[in-house]
Amino acid sequence: MQRESGDGLSYPAQLQEVLSAAGVERPVLLGVGEDAWAFAHSDSEAIRIFPELSVEFVEELADMYGCLGEHQFSFECPCVYEVRTCNDIPYTIEKKLPGRPMPDVCRTLRGSPRRQVLQGYMAAIAELGALKIDGPFGGLIPSSVWSTSDTWERFLQHELEVSAEQMLSRFLEAVPDFGDLVSRIESSIRDTLRWDSTSLVHGDAYPGNIMVDDAGRIVSVLDFGRHSLLGDPRLDVAIAIELTDVIDEFTQDDTEYLRELVDEEMSGPWRALSAILLANQLRGDERIVRKCAASLAEAVDKF
Repeated sequence: MQRESGDGLSYPAQLQEVLSAAGVERPVLLGVGEDAWAFAHSDSEAIRIFPELSVEFVEELADMYGCLGEHQFSFECPCVYEVRTCNDIPYTIEKKLPGRPMPDVCRTLRGSPRRQVLQGYMAAIAELGALKIDGPFGGLIPSSVWSTSDTWERFLQHELEVSAEQMLSRFLEAVPDFGDLVSRIESSIRDTLRWDSTSLVHGDAYPGNIMVDDAGRIVSVLDFGRHSLLGDPRLDVAIAIELTDVIDEFTQDDTEYLRELVDEEMSGPWRALSAILLANQLRGDERIVRKCAASLAEAVDKF
């Protein structure tokens, strides 16, 4: 059963029941993420509903956001005021963050203003990566999709082994020498991809999670969670560029410009490694898997 809402859309009855319990009778949708639906709760607050997740997971998110709130960024991050449940469905009351999704803003921008946003995007990821958090390398919260390890190299080796085995059959057509490519990535992990600090890695910093104001400034970064981890922030950059390339509002020129803004090695081992890891994490999305396969084919001769 679905009911009509204040924005003229219809939502499942279980969402409407949570919204009613929270005092939202005419809901206005703010966005839909991998795990949650976000609605306006008031002019300054939002409500996020997690229909398929446990209250324990949502409490982990709230604790993580509390940790991030102790640090000063040039942009805002989510701030959870309260975790509640309705009919065993967890939801949060949190700060309503400013800005519009980066793809929506860039849709109408050209030239220098567009590149300003792209520059700000990479700068925001770098700013997140400057934050060091005590903990093991890998998954930031207990419910993370990532494993953990005592070194970054062991973490990458494990994730690469698991992902390569999972994706082998889907990559062989694009990369017949996939096994050799994986071996070369393993060598790079031991030699050039070493990292000693547990830096913050968003893990899902694609443009839809980046909020931009009318002046083209990055004002909010959303949706930390199961994909967030501690390690080398260059992984964040590599994943972000891969994801930007599958969003309709961005062009190949945008992707190439982002690559120009970062280290040259992003076209080699980092591009190959992130493509394998990302494809495994999002293996249910055929479009992303195809994009990652194409990236692997292009990266073969780059290192």
